Amino acid sequence: MRGEPRSAQGSSSAASGVYTRQGLPAASLAVLSPNRVAYLDATGSGNESVSHLRENGRMTLMSCSFNASPRILRLFCRGSVIEWNEPPFHPMLAQMQLADKYVEGVRAVIVLDVFKVQTSCGYGVPRLALTTDPTTNAPTPYLQDRETMGHWASNKIAKNELHAYQVKMNSDSLDGLPGLRAAMREAAAGNLLRTMWVDVRIWSCRNWRVIEMVGVMLLSVVVTVAVMRAGFVSV
Repeated sequence: MRGEPRSAQGSSSAASGVYTRQGLPAASLAVLSPNRVAYLDATGSGNESVSHLRENGRMTLMSCSFNASPRILRLFCRGSVIEWNEPPFHPMLAQMQLADKYVEGVRAVIVLDVFKVQTSCGYGVPRLALTTDPTTNAPTPYLQDRETMGHWASNKIAKNELHAYQVKMNSDSLDGLPGLRAAMREAAAGNLLRTMWVDVRIWSCRNWRVIEMVGVMLLSVVVTVAVMRAGFVSV
């Protein structure tokens, strides 16, 4: 597989997800054990990877192939941040075998524990190809769309299998979050309660922080009333 790693974080409260290019993989990415990797986080204009790791501890590393054989590799991880001025920083560089190859401007080491590995087809990833510059006649690289995805979808549609595939593969995320509404409703067809539950799941997922806040407030009221009544009874 050829392609640079990228990282992605999903935020439970922020308005946008995070998708970050992780460059210099040959100089910054280290496999520490079968289930642990780490990379150097260079100083840049943004700091979303560190911020979202602090929020929910989750990160996904993705590498994809741009050559003739399509493939995507994802490492689903839980991670931590070691900043440049913290005591474990330089020992971690040594563990990564980068103590003598220190990259200037590094602000942190991102340490990731891998809990799931996934590969997928990569049909939607363009292929790196060459064309000829019309002015100089020099070879010029460009990203060429693959036709594989269209052929695959056309074949599924011709066999009337596309919606069944969506029901099987697109109803839920890997960690159980609601997915494609149409697929979820088709899976629940004929069962009114399950069909209604589809919209409830989607709404509650989108408004989970509000539900959580209301729950905390109600619990606080119950505890306060219980304490007051207990104090009244004891008096």
